[in-house]
Amino acid sequence: MQRKSAFTIFETLMVLAITAVLIILSLKIFRNAEEKAYASLYAKAYKTLNTATYNIQKDVDDFNTEKNLEYQEQGQSGAPDSEKKHFPNISCGASCDSTVPTPEQLCTALVADDAVGDGNTVYGYINTTNNSCTLSSMADFTANPGWELQATPSFVTTDGMRFYITDKQDDADYFYVWVDINGDRHPTRTGYVAGKKKPDVVPFLISKDTGVVVPQGLPMYDTTYMTARVISADPDLTKDYSIPMTYAQAQRIAFDNKTWTLDSMSTANKAIFAGTLGSYPATNSADTSIANSLRCVPSHDSNLARDFPPCTIEVSTFTQK
Repeated sequence: MQRKSAFTIFETLMVLAITAVLIILSLKIFRNAEEKAYASLYAKAYKTLNTATYNIQKDVDDFNTEKNLEYQEQGQSGAPDSEKKHFPNISCGASCDSTVPTPEQLCTALVADDAVGDGNTVYGYINTTNNSCTLSSMADFTANPGWELQATPSFVTTDGMRFYITDKQDDADYFYVWVDINGDRHPTRTGYVAGKKKPDVVPFLISKDTGVVVPQGLPMYDTTYMTARVISADPDLTKDYSIPMTYAQAQRIAFDNKTWTLDSMSTANKAIFAGTLGSYPATNSADTSIANSLRCVPSHDSNLARDFPPCTIEVSTFTQK
């Protein structure tokens, strides 16, 4: 007689249960590893934008310097505004002060391939595999932040990052730019959703006047993307560094809850990006003990302010090697 053997129902269920646990653990490990890369990807996106806008502004400054020298050689104080340029490398017209650049002009300056319109190739400041300078509506990014983003990128860099320049023009100070830091990989989402992968589409502001790039949105509150340290100095200029913290927390400690135009999320921008933060915790009041230990002088205390230099912020993510 042949003896037949097989797994019992209990044994089968145990194998299935163990397999399921291993799959869940593997997915969790993979997700954690992927999100650990966000800081490097975020820093790369920042540096790509910041380097390009810095070079644009440098070219503008060099052009204006040469123009001023031409007129000074003729005995004049300098070139008129009609001969000068303004960020992002556009003619000032009648007055540089009244020049308000458009998102289309920013995109053209970043990735131009025919800026003069004569068919000759003009290389921009960011290497791309695809660029159309298509503008996106801000609503695409803020109306449904938990959904998969459905928008056409303004350009795609050679490393696969997707850059979206929005058509928002009612802000006289900033351009609004979003970056999909991991390219065509999912989730392609702008907002935080509890229990899901963290968003991979992040916002930046670019100053229309100087080209300075300013972090915004969730990365200001989540060290997965960006960490910062507060730097204080004694009267002898000896530096003292805080522990790593969120950029928003560093701002509160360094600036005593005051805001600097190019360093802070304004009230208006908080409202714009509020939906993308989802259920993520808002920042609490400044940590007084850290502020005191770092000698971050309250801006309203003029007596102490004369003795101690102001605190500054170092964004560790951008300075890492």
